[in-house]
Amino acid sequence: MRADKKTQGWIQLWNRPYTAFVAVFLCAIYETMMLTRLILAPGSANRTLYQVLKSDSWGLPLFVVIIFVALVTLCLRRLYPMATLLVFSGLLALTAAIYGSGCTYLIIPWLVNLYACAVEAKSMASLAAGLCSSTILGLLSIALSANWHHDVHFTDLLYPTGLAFALCLTAAFFSRSARQSRMSEQALEEERSHAQTLAHERDQAMYQSKVAADLHDSLGHDLTAIIALSEGMDHASGKPEIDEAISMINDLARQGLDDTRTAVKTLQSKAGPENDPAQSIGEEHGWNDIKPILDHARHAGISTALTETGRRPQDPRQANLAFTVTREAITNALRHGQGVDRIVVSWDHDSQGGTNITVRDDGQLLNNDTDNNGSNGTGLARLGAEVQAHGGSFHSGPGPDGWILQARIPSLAATAADNTGKEESA
Repeated sequence: MRADKKTQGWIQLWNRPYTAFVAVFLCAIYETMMLTRLILAPGSANRTLYQVLKSDSWGLPLFVVIIFVALVTLCLRRLYPMATLLVFSGLLALTAAIYGSGCTYLIIPWLVNLYACAVEAKSMASLAAGLCSSTILGLLSIALSANWHHDVHFTDLLYPTGLAFALCLTAAFFSRSARQSRMSEQALEEERSHAQTLAHERDQAMYQSKVAADLHDSLGHDLTAIIALSEGMDHASGKPEIDEAISMINDLARQGLDDTRTAVKTLQSKAGPENDPAQSIGEEHGWNDIKPILDHARHAGISTALTETGRRPQDPRQANLAFTVTREAITNALRHGQGVDRIVVSWDHDSQGGTNITVRDDGQLLNNDTDNNGSNGTGLARLGAEVQAHGGSFHSGPGPDGWILQARIPSLAATAADNTGKEESA
């Protein structure tokens, strides 16, 4: 693991832009020192360079321009390795043609460019073409210095230059091999991590399928049995209130069975880009779907009332979330409230498109029953987290005369439009 991190660290360090200018900076210092020496002591230069600088006024300025262009070209060696190598080799030959062995001033930057080209070349074919062209121009530079200007022997310049050329290429090929090995290790590690992620997703899908199967077998069987038993007792008691309660049990069991089947299908379906995890399982409910829930509470002997103010927003997602919060509040009052005689639901639609929900009941909570507590239970806690995730607020707890739930749901259609606009602008 440490070796992998070290490998990635070297690759990241090499790929950082500023590292390309370290060698340029060092070469610039070297060239500055050489030019300073040439200006202060021109007699120390080779014969051809000294004669050109002494006889021609353009000699020194042109020499400085060539060195400057060479350093600028050196900055681009990683982006365009082949092109910079050819340009640099051409500058080397040009300097040899004008200044003779003065071209040796560019040998060190040329070797730096050669090293970068051998490391960064995309393919061996392009590298071979670049090296051949650079070798030819390098031999031409030595020939111009030795045979045209006659200020140095051919072998005296060929041997050290050829040795430096060979050593530079050897170091470059070792670096290239090591770099490719590190990149291969990094790619292998990424592939291994991707395989582990796929294996984890596969295990999650298998577990999800198992949960769906268990839910279908156990809960589906129980609800089917309740439906069969309630249908067998239909109009068997002879008492209208009991028959109505049995009929309601049958309807609730059928609705629960449909919701269970929908949940099972959702769990067993494959996750894909078309599946939005933010969407609720099952069909979405509208504003009027709360009426049957209130009727169920009335048939249980609880007085219920719904007050609604403002204009209903045309927002299906907001209506579905408002229905879910209200249904959960009523269900908790029926399940956990003691001595509940009254449930009052209030929906207040404000001018910003949001909805304020208040559900009050006059029941008392048992000391050992915490599911109605938004901080401890799972039902209201989950809904509270969902409401807050959509930018709303949620609170549930004891009130002056019983239990109170308060929630504010903003306009989800406006929120979705804002998010879409941000994504398109990004």
